[in-house]
Amino acid sequence: MERPTVTKESQSLQKLTEALGTKKGRIQDGVLSWAGGSIARYPWRRAGSTPYEVLIGEILIGKTTYAVASRVYRLFLRRFPSLNALAEANEDELAKALDFSYMKRYGAFIKAVIQDLLNKGIAKVPSDSYALRALGLQPYNVNAIMCFGYGFHLAVIDSNVSRMLSRLFCNSLPAQPPRGLIQAIGEALLPDRNAAQYNANLLDLADQICNFGRPLCAQCLMLDVCDHASVCVDISSIQNKG
Repeated sequence: MERPTVTKESQSLQKLTEALGTKKGRIQDGVLSWAGGSIARYPWRRAGSTPYEVLIGEILIGKTTYAVASRVYRLFLRRFPSLNALAEANEDELAKALDFSYMKRYGAFIKAVIQDLLNKGIAKVPSDSYALRALGLQPYNVNAIMCFGYGFHLAVIDSNVSRMLSRLFCNSLPAQPPRGLIQAIGEALLPDRNAAQYNANLLDLADQICNFGRPLCAQCLMLDVCDHASVCVDISSIQNKG
């Protein structure tokens, strides 16, 4: 009987599976321990936020900084607290609510999403991923709405989290891991409970600490299990300082 062929792909998958098993608990603890003020910075991610509030907030944060997004978000929700209120807005009202000149071009997209819902006779933001994608929303927006707005147990992966996960597991991943693989890693790391809090913390941690240009590895709570840091950072010197 011939022995089964062990391919490079199967070896890589086994290596990643082993790394996930080794690091999962440590990553979960580090993320849930993060106290970077993620809920205060992003009010639409706090418990009790409506799907409409999450929709507006996550579209805004995808286009600008958290400081601008938070300011615009509060003004926007005061002017347009509901789907119907936003659907009735004209271009001038949208421009005023978006506040910053470079944000104004996104008003048409936000209103188009809401108008599409109402045209279909849907009086609230859908809780179905297919219906949300049909509105032109990106996978990140869809999962954010379903997690923060409806409480679904889903990983919310934006570009910052994707970069952080790629760094944490870079020894077990191809140079440019496909989005589906990163999403699968994110799902595998989700704790059984507190998924919304975990996602909110991870989004903030990835943005603030594991940033693109100069990651603040010394402040990272997962430094000891990060493949990228093991190569690029003198971990022993950081630990000795601590």
